[in-house]
Amino acid sequence: MSSYKIHYFAAPARAEVARLCLSIGGIAYEDINYTQATFPEAKPRMPFGQVPVLELPDGRMLAQSGAIDRYVAKLAGLYPADPLDAAYADQLVFQLADFMELFTPTWALPMEERIKARQEILAGKGKEKLQQLEKLVEAQSGGYVAGVKLSFADLALFVGLSNMSGGLYDGVPKNLLDEYPALKAFRNKIANEPAVKAHYEKHGDVLRASFKPDA
Repeated sequence: MSSYKIHYFAAPARAEVARLCLSIGGIAYEDINYTQATFPEAKPRMPFGQVPVLELPDGRMLAQSGAIDRYVAKLAGLYPADPLDAAYADQLVFQLADFMELFTPTWALPMEERIKARQEILAGKGKEKLQQLEKLVEAQSGGYVAGVKLSFADLALFVGLSNMSGGLYDGVPKNLLDEYPALKAFRNKIANEPAVKAHYEKHGDVLRASFKPDA
């Protein structure tokens, strides 16, 4: 039986949490990376004509990053078994998604307008969302966002913060997290998790330079 396959682009965006979960769980997978030029040929195979998609070993396809992340997190032992811890994990992930979605419309703008729009977001609604995430991280007594064990929610926040401050988003300063010390410390804590650190020592390309400790 073949391994799992993640269908996505090379960027550490919507498929990165699933990649990390599978890697940490020791579950073999293959990265199928597309470009804007090659994706149209594969698009009809995808359930909703978009990626990421997780192809199961039997050939079935699972779409939507939220569903993929929770599925592979459960396979890897990274989805909390306690119902309340699971709810707190999901709470964090949904709040993070609300923050990241603020930037979605900006991708369609010309560069100058894109940069201006993102700066306005970070001074307004984005700032509010980051402050709320900062409080969530500060309020957790177990060291992680959902209990005392690493979960997919910790990985999601780590990926989101690393992407946001790593140069992927034009107009977002690389020192963004200096204003949010709890988030900055948390991102570094997860980057230093042995399994996370090992993953990026192996997959630390230029797109993922901001995913390493002290980045």
